[in-house]
Amino acid sequence: MAASSISYLHVSGISVDFSKSGKDIKSAELQLRGVQRLLGSDVGSDKTFHETFVPPMKLSHGDTFSLRFLCKRRFPWQNQRKDIDFDTEEVFRACDTREKHEYHKLHKGIAIVLSLNGNTSTEQAEPSASSSEESLELRPTTDKIFEMCPQFRILVIGKTGVGKSSLINKAFGVNTLASSKERGEADINTEFISEQNDKFVLHDSKGFEPGEEDNLGIAQQFIQQRRQMKALKDQLHAVWLCFEMSRAGGRLLETGTEEFLKSKRDGKLGDSAFIDDYLAGQIQTHPWLKVPVVVVLTKYDKVIDHAGRTLDYSTLKGMSDDAVKKLIKQRAEAERDVFIERVQKDAGSNIPYATVSTKDDHKQTIAHLIEVTEERVRQHVASVASVMAGVAQRVDPKLNIRTSIECAPT
Repeated sequence: MAASSISYLHVSGISVDFSKSGKDIKSAELQLRGVQRLLGSDVGSDKTFHETFVPPMKLSHGDTFSLRFLCKRRFPWQNQRKDIDFDTEEVFRACDTREKHEYHKLHKGIAIVLSLNGNTSTEQAEPSASSSEESLELRPTTDKIFEMCPQFRILVIGKTGVGKSSLINKAFGVNTLASSKERGEADINTEFISEQNDKFVLHDSKGFEPGEEDNLGIAQQFIQQRRQMKALKDQLHAVWLCFEMSRAGGRLLETGTEEFLKSKRDGKLGDSAFIDDYLAGQIQTHPWLKVPVVVVLTKYDKVIDHAGRTLDYSTLKGMSDDAVKKLIKQRAEAERDVFIERVQKDAGSNIPYATVSTKDDHKQTIAHLIEVTEERVRQHVASVASVMAGVAQRVDPKLNIRTSIECAPT
């Protein structure tokens, strides 16, 4: 039997000190394999940020890992984003046992400290006779994966016209969805399955608009019921909460949506009773861990188009085409950031999000959403369910390759 070695790390926290960098920082976030975690600023200071991650972020060999921060400028669309990349192998070398460790990095006056936990695994381990859904061998066979979780089960929430159908069609490569009932009014308990791609199950819910307050209770009850089901294949693996970004004034979020996000923040859509075992690496999944909710901002191409149309001649005069494109992108991102900050007030700073467009020239935005979702499912639900998310999606070839490798027998 091979000797133990670190197979992955838990990043349980981070602190960042910009005080000696000479930069005016608006926000900072940690990015790991497409998952973003916004860092909270210390009280009374915009120069120091810190965040504790519960559950921790899982770092594997070869993962893309960086710190992104937003530097303030006079106008929001002039704000500049900067990235500091981490050398993953260097981070692993800083944590060579199961004990807690810190990794220190200094970059142009910016001091970064990562709190790490190493986890060891033994190669070629003998499978336990008592293994179950919560305790799998590290590399289950393809048959075992499809037996435990033959389909990726997702709930998509959003009001009519937000673009849910187009999003599902692009993400999972389908044109039609069939159910035992007529499509008509959304019934959250109805399972929609496509003959073109039977590796996912869709549940559809309207948004929480005024006059439809019952939808909130129905969605919460459905999530709780699915969360408590014993079989992984019957559990809900992820929720996409869809919005079309508002380009006008007025209320950004309806009252029902605010309540839903607050219930997610307060743990009412899941139970953290087993989080200590998860942090210790003693379990890969548990049916009572939280259901991942990803905020999806749809029709981002319209936001970009609007940003371009509102540029005046005096601003554009003398600018190159590349400079104009960059300015439009900055304005669109500034508008997105305003919306996300509002969402985070209700949902907490760690709510994952993705801006998407179903237009062909924005296909990478759907791939990013899938990557964020897959990572959250892996962290919160089960590694097997995350594999099925990769199998079901049709926009990220790299994820298809990785999940194929994970399905391969050892």
